[in-house]
Amino acid sequence: MKLPIQVRLTAGYVFTAALLTAIGAILFQRSVHIGLTHHLDVQLKSRAIRVSRTVERAGPAAVHTITPAGSNVLVEVIDPKGRIATGSPELGGVTLLDTAQQATAAHEPGGYQNVGAGPDYRVYVQPAATSDGVFLAVAATPLDTQNELTNTVTGYLAVAAVIVVVLGGVGAWLLAGAALRPVEQLRRQVAQLSGNDPSSPLYVPGTGDEIAALAESVNGLLARFSAGLARQRRFVADASHEVRAPLANLRTTLELATRRVRTADELTEAVRYCEGEVIRLGQLVDDLLVLAAADEKVPLSLLPDQRALPLLEAAAMAARPTADAKCVDVVVDADPDAGAAIHPGMIRQVLDNLLSNAVRHAPPGSRVVLTAEARPDSLRISVEDEGPGFPEGFAEQAFERFRRADAGTADADAGVGVGGTGLGLAVVRAIARAHGGEAEAGNGTSGGAVVSVRLPRGF
Repeated sequence: MKLPIQVRLTAGYVFTAALLTAIGAILFQRSVHIGLTHHLDVQLKSRAIRVSRTVERAGPAAVHTITPAGSNVLVEVIDPKGRIATGSPELGGVTLLDTAQQATAAHEPGGYQNVGAGPDYRVYVQPAATSDGVFLAVAATPLDTQNELTNTVTGYLAVAAVIVVVLGGVGAWLLAGAALRPVEQLRRQVAQLSGNDPSSPLYVPGTGDEIAALAESVNGLLARFSAGLARQRRFVADASHEVRAPLANLRTTLELATRRVRTADELTEAVRYCEGEVIRLGQLVDDLLVLAAADEKVPLSLLPDQRALPLLEAAAMAARPTADAKCVDVVVDADPDAGAAIHPGMIRQVLDNLLSNAVRHAPPGSRVVLTAEARPDSLRISVEDEGPGFPEGFAEQAFERFRRADAGTADADAGVGVGGTGLGLAVVRAIARAHGGEAEAGNGTSGGAVVSVRLPRGF
């Protein structure tokens, strides 16, 4: 079961506070106990030494055994035979040390001992050497007072610890709620966004903290998503328009072919026209599939060390019938060793698109040059024609989908950017980027268009 963040934060704080408070209480209780013990030890030692000196000077009978008011230190003197020579009346004549303890204390004076059942007393023993032998001066104090004080301190600490943990838990709950409230507001705003129109920005608090940064990041994501959605809608609309044209042409041609009796030549012409429209429609679908794969970032299966020259020659051979019909010469000028890690089918599609555009725009009697150049880290393939070139400022826009030069310009009238679906160069750039490269367009020194594809060599 997953708990809300506020509950988890509060539970974590309560657990940590309880653990630290318990540790602190135990340490404090031990400190109090040690402090009390040290204080008692000082009192016991001082009293035992005074009693020992009195015994050495005047004998056991001179020891004052009456406990002063306000004191809890009792005394007794044990003679060399282990009997009570004198002692505080509160002890009732009970010997605080057994035989083994007496023997040890006679040779190792000063040792603190807890004696009795419980234990009941804490003692300090100081030997007193006399002419009658070694007497033991014992100072003792009942442990009831110390234990009672320690227990009282422990009880107060336990109550204080519970109060601190409870109040801290309430504070942690309120603090976590206040900290997460802006996040909840962002969540509600995001939940209210429409999937069809995510362009409405979220409110960014003026706190300048992580919440504000999160809101700004979400707004940036929404802006990119909105722009991508707009591009997708525009792409779908343009694709629908492009598909509608050949379908309408096919329908019109077929309707006219079946409206009345046609001659064999008329039917043949209609079938050939329909075939051309079907080919055009198929090419459009192929281009759309390539662009869709590029949008989804579908990885390509690249073959290492593929030479470019055979692909260039095959593409030039396929383009020559159309070029010959316009009296355009297609020339291949490539380094035989130029190669890279490529997808041959995709690169062939790039070459076919580039040559198709170049032949369409090249004037009769001109040349289209297809080159491949090996560079240290890349393979550069270029197609250059001798046509009018790209209109000013249009070279970069030429790679946009369904982008064509303005038909009203002089360059458009000359044939630049006119014809086709407007997807050829978009497909070229998409394939180049799928290879990890890039496509560029511009005008050559002779004024004709130059389109280049740069591919990383990969080997």
